[in-house]
Amino acid sequence: MPAPALSRTEVLDRLLASFRRDGYDGASLSTLSVATGLGRSSLYHYFPGGKADMAEQVLRHLGGQLEAALLEPLRASAPPAERLDRMLDSLDIFYDHGRQACLLERLSASVDRPRFQTPLAAAFEAWLHALVILLRDAGFAEAEARGRAEDTVGRVEGALVLAAGLDDPGVFSRALARIRAELLVGCRGGNGAAAVGGVAEGGLDFQRSQS
Repeated sequence: MPAPALSRTEVLDRLLASFRRDGYDGASLSTLSVATGLGRSSLYHYFPGGKADMAEQVLRHLGGQLEAALLEPLRASAPPAERLDRMLDSLDIFYDHGRQACLLERLSASVDRPRFQTPLAAAFEAWLHALVILLRDAGFAEAEARGRAEDTVGRVEGALVLAAGLDDPGVFSRALARIRAELLVGCRGGNGAAAVGGVAEGGLDFQRSQS
């Protein structure tokens, strides 16, 4: 019997894994065809715009995954420390304890970065904004909250790159442990209530960028 056809979600999951592994620039149509099990003509049927179209659709698909891994834990109705723990636990699972690359970083470093700039910026800003709200709830002033949020995202992304470069996933685990121990140090309290403060449902809604 012929193998069952892949669902669109399965195709996007396989493309996501390929872009994570090979990077956007390193992923050829041949490697993407092997990753999905689809011939080139089938790939173009799903993605008429070629590789860039695939990456744009994968970004939107990734948005739903990051919504669950990042924003939902930060929005939870719980004290700030507990919300931070949930986000870090989700990140640890999402990036397979430092063994998986971040697609956002891969696309940010690609030669076609301008094409993806709008959705990439939206993704990072949604994450930063949710962290700022967490930190404000913990009692930090706006400027301090923004600075700590930017530092946190930078540490997570940098740890993923360094873990890959050193072939040592422990780099990522240690970075998360330091964030867990340090991020809320010096807070002045706060009500700990979940607040979205303008981050709408589906905050990682990647809009198709214009080429």
